[in-house]
Amino acid sequence: MTTRFFVRASALITLLVIACQAVWAVSMPGFRGPDEPHHVNSILRLADGGGWPAPGDATIDPGIIALGRESGTIVSKAETFSGIALTKLANNRIPPRTEPPFPTSFRNMAVAPHDERSSIRTVQRPAVEAAEVDQMSQHPPVYYAGGAAIATVFNLDEQPWDRMLLGLRLYGILLTVPLVPALIYSARRLGARRPWALAAGFLPFGIPQYFAITAGVTNDTLAIGAGALVVMALVKAGTEPISRKTVALVGGTLGFALWSKGLLLAFGLALILVFAVKTEEPWKTRILAILSSGVAALAIGWWWVLNILRYGVIQPSGFVREVPEGWDRASADFSHFIGLAAKSLATSFFSAFGWLEADFTGALTWLLTGLLVVALVWATFSLGRNRRTFLAIISPMIGVLLLLLAESWSTYVGFGIVAGVQGRYLFPFIAILGALVIGLQRFRGNALVLFASWNLAVGAYGYIFFLNSSYPGYPWVDFPRFALVSGLSHGVLTVILIVLVAVFLAAFATATWFGIIDSRNVGRERVEDPRRRDARRH
Repeated sequence: MTTRFFVRASALITLLVIACQAVWAVSMPGFRGPDEPHHVNSILRLADGGGWPAPGDATIDPGIIALGRESGTIVSKAETFSGIALTKLANNRIPPRTEPPFPTSFRNMAVAPHDERSSIRTVQRPAVEAAEVDQMSQHPPVYYAGGAAIATVFNLDEQPWDRMLLGLRLYGILLTVPLVPALIYSARRLGARRPWALAAGFLPFGIPQYFAITAGVTNDTLAIGAGALVVMALVKAGTEPISRKTVALVGGTLGFALWSKGLLLAFGLALILVFAVKTEEPWKTRILAILSSGVAALAIGWWWVLNILRYGVIQPSGFVREVPEGWDRASADFSHFIGLAAKSLATSFFSAFGWLEADFTGALTWLLTGLLVVALVWATFSLGRNRRTFLAIISPMIGVLLLLLAESWSTYVGFGIVAGVQGRYLFPFIAILGALVIGLQRFRGNALVLFASWNLAVGAYGYIFFLNSSYPGYPWVDFPRFALVSGLSHGVLTVILIVLVAVFLAAFATATWFGIIDSRNVGRERVEDPRRRDARRH
């Protein structure tokens, strides 16, 4: 497989994933992504010159609430996007209430036809008579400033809300473009043959929640794209001798990534370890690389240093919880908590579509989780001399997981709820999962096709399950309801679904092609250690 073919094939897989994301964006009901109204509110407030208030000072504009009512996401008399006001998707697996107030099903909500949908021209700061805090100002403003620029250039605030949402959703999808190249690059640099490195690009299909999250308006999209760039820089640094270039790449990409979400501060651990484990380098060189790269990252991503100076904490909370009536801190049971937290984490990594509500069955969730863990462990033992680099780069994922559990336990003790343990918080780090193909490549081409087919099958099932959750009907989907909510004609929607089918067929054909190439070339293509290649260059 030539380099030119490899690059073009990488671009093709990236395009297929983006096309699938775009279809999910069209299919997602309005304001149905996690906190999507809040992200939209912050974007439009910036577009209207409302600035970036201190955490807790911004509020949801009543106009956004009105759009939420038109979309059926909240009930007709709702004043907030929370609690019983939020309508529920099907397949939510929540035990039915035995006493009022009873939740309202989204399938039973009236949704305004496209021709009757409103636009929102101004968002106030703070909004008069607002009943809900917009907590998004706890994050850096870069994602929202980009969205505000898009909204201004294309006059999205003057468009019906479905077109405004679609424009902002597509903007977010473009920010995730680096993920697939990062998966492929990571796999290749850590030891995968070229066909198997390309196979790593199919991994997003096996995580349907990735498509559901990136289909909404959310700063997760910037975090995913920026996180992928950091992983690429770390992989390069871990597989080459320390140089000014690798130090600058790691510090620069991490500094940029810190302008997305605070969770990406966890990459600081990988920055330290990826240089520290390079035992072939002198300690002085390693320490200087860590210090130089770390200082550069903090200097570029200075938002969090400013937070400490202004508020005394790295990331202030945008809202305050109230202790439920009757809750006793002494009743907090750790074993009960850890069971709920593990279930929440695994479920929301693969499904929990909408506002984290439409879940796969427990059996499927644990099957997917088990297969992922086994593949990662297998890859770890198959990596050889690149094992330390892989463990260094995946360490932030483990660190964030432990941090989420610790924070959620604190919330559980104080308020009696399990909150914040969401699988989507791991998505900025998933580019390193491309390495899991390394443990599978010993089985050659047939296994490559099977690996890609499994991911595509999970992705296809996830999309059908999502449609059934949002638009339940006979036999699976209420197509007229789907067309009404999306604001598209039956003909246009049919064409879009045909395109999606073509994407999956093209992906399967491409994977089969890679499998044939791998079967023919095993024994011919030698995976060269990057260290040896670089030593030869120097």
